[in-house]
Amino acid sequence: METRTQWFRRMAARLRLLLECPEKPVSQDEALSLIVAMVGLRDVTEVDPFPPGANSVTVNGRSFERLANQIKRHHSITLDPGDLVHLLLTPGDPVQGKVQKSGPFAVPRVTSEYPWFSHLLLNAIKQLPSLPDFSDDTKVFVMSDFSGEHRSALYNTYSFIILAQDKIGPFQVKVRELREKHGLLNPYSEFAYKDLRFGARSRALPDFLDLVDNYIHGAVITLAVEKKIETLFGPSKPEAHAFLVDQLAALGFGQWKGPDAEKVSRVCHTLAVFASLLTSAGQRLLWYCDNDTINVDGKRRTFAHTQELFKAIWGMYATQPLDVIGFGRSFEDKSYLDDLLSVADLAAGVVQDLLQGNASGEDISGGDEKLRVIKWAASPARFLSKINIQICRMENGEVGSGLVAMNLKEE
Repeated sequence: METRTQWFRRMAARLRLLLECPEKPVSQDEALSLIVAMVGLRDVTEVDPFPPGANSVTVNGRSFERLANQIKRHHSITLDPGDLVHLLLTPGDPVQGKVQKSGPFAVPRVTSEYPWFSHLLLNAIKQLPSLPDFSDDTKVFVMSDFSGEHRSALYNTYSFIILAQDKIGPFQVKVRELREKHGLLNPYSEFAYKDLRFGARSRALPDFLDLVDNYIHGAVITLAVEKKIETLFGPSKPEAHAFLVDQLAALGFGQWKGPDAEKVSRVCHTLAVFASLLTSAGQRLLWYCDNDTINVDGKRRTFAHTQELFKAIWGMYATQPLDVIGFGRSFEDKSYLDDLLSVADLAAGVVQDLLQGNASGEDISGGDEKLRVIKWAASPARFLSKINIQICRMENGEVGSGLVAMNLKEE
């Protein structure tokens, strides 16, 4: 049960985030005083249990107008009362509870018998200073998308956004408002990296990227593998692909072609390693993905085979039992889930382009829209970690892995 005092403290934490600015920081006590003023109570000393949730305390529209006026008068910050309603009373909160946990990170189950790919991933993960902390949450969502399969690409990229679903409420509200403003609700047009120049989408893109950075608690993780490396699961492509195809069939995971078996193995191992580091016992994990060759329903394998394969690979890395592992694939009725898919799509596309440009020396085409995505990818965010891992062949001929640092050049 959430007490009245706990509710006030939680609302004050939200408001403090909203008012945070280097020039005139707002203390927790100041934020708390403003919230108390909003509901017209003198203090929060009484501990009066009531059902959890913001709506357990009744406030009216004038309270929010009064709060907005006080903020403007005392802090010189102009806020719309409607924004205060959504930010304070919408379930979910990117500032409530823990945000980051510090490294170093390890996966004890990995031994010398594990695939070479596992060790390459862990070598990069050991370099991470921090990861999101979802220990206060009950549900963790994953969205995935991939890029680099066109012939001219030098890298294959595999992107995942892993986030705290408990805190996604404010993002849902704000992204719907953004879509209404720009006429993007019907049809529910996605922010696809290859198609950002459409007028309404182009105009909405900067605000969309701001919402992603400020209203999602999680991590955007992109793995980039140089295409010269044909396999990460054996000494050569023919040997590795033959082994993967035979093993997947023998274990009941369907009939795969060699390239697809390689791809699904890369995807499932990467997601399983990071999910094992980010989830806790008893949580629910949902993986929502776009339509792709690794999740098609065919005569010899189906999306269900991919699901069972992921569960098996998850068990190779994780020690904590989850309550549920669920799966979804690009629902016909579009929603904020597809906006989250767009984040993975943008990450996969921009990292592929940046590494391609760095290797070839060629400029990235695509206009101001892609430039905005590049700046977003290279800019740190308060609650959203941006992690890029590169696997490539080094000058000595060996294959190595590491983190890719992205920094904006000063103009």
